[in-house]
Amino acid sequence: MTARRARALRMRAQRLTDPARTLSELLRDVLAVQAQDVAAAGLAVRARTTGLCHADLRAALDRGDVVRTCALRGAVHLLHRDDAAWLVALLGPANIARGRPRRLELGLTDELCERALGALREVLTEPLTRTALVDRLAGVGVALDPAGPAPSHLLAYAANRGVVCAGETTYRPLPDPDPGHRPGLPELARRYLRAYGPATVEDLAAWSGLPADRVGAEFPSAELVPGGHGWRLSTADAPALEDTVRLLGPFDTFLLGYQDRDLLLDPAHAPLVRTPGGAPAPHVVVDGRVHGTWRRRDGRVVVEQFGHIPVSELDVEVESVLTWS
Repeated sequence: MTARRARALRMRAQRLTDPARTLSELLRDVLAVQAQDVAAAGLAVRARTTGLCHADLRAALDRGDVVRTCALRGAVHLLHRDDAAWLVALLGPANIARGRPRRLELGLTDELCERALGALREVLTEPLTRTALVDRLAGVGVALDPAGPAPSHLLAYAANRGVVCAGETTYRPLPDPDPGHRPGLPELARRYLRAYGPATVEDLAAWSGLPADRVGAEFPSAELVPGGHGWRLSTADAPALEDTVRLLGPFDTFLLGYQDRDLLLDPAHAPLVRTPGGAPAPHVVVDGRVHGTWRRRDGRVVVEQFGHIPVSELDVEVESVLTWS
């Protein structure tokens, strides 16, 4: 497979060349949108949909159609309501284990966390801000320093246990799972390849936070054919890419979905597409390859390019970013 064809397939899989018309359609296809920063998640939705605005995302979060909670690698993601419970059940235990040393440093013992789960089920009778939720927990005997990091770590623990999820600014109970819908690792692998293929087992492990030997053993081989040292979907056809430009925000899954990003980003340019924390900064993608970075300044979009960016296509994207609200 040529590099250009692989990039075209990835762009299509991520709905960057074939935008979805609804949030439900988008999340069915891409499975998860990273969302610790709601504004950045909105930019990811904007680049992959048509006819939507941020108010649509906000309304879907308020209704519970879209769930914002801990998922892949323990990071907060947007999930379809129907996928939230099984993904949390599958990924939560590993996330909890990774976070335990820090919880213990903060005095969040296993016993205290378990007691807090019962308290959360008692007090979370309506959507609550973090401040209001911490106040209610204190009222039932679970006192936390509201100015410290303990509440965030406790709420992450509760999210990974399937007790809470987050809206745009509030917390609420995670929607009840469908008792007849209990997929596991084979479904995760299938959905990942649908959203990111062509990709490897190592890419899936890096994206999910699960060990490579575990996810590799569960790949549904009947649906896949070998591709390099990993796998790709056997039925994908490459769409044409002709100066397709997308402005992607920070933490976008286009780069975060892979262990090896060399196909999408020249290693020489990688330091230019990094925030101080090491995550991808807002970037400009041209035909599946990162050609620059961008930022807002004084009501404008300022682009720093290190590759060719078609001006007319860029102008359309800039206008879309500026009007997204």
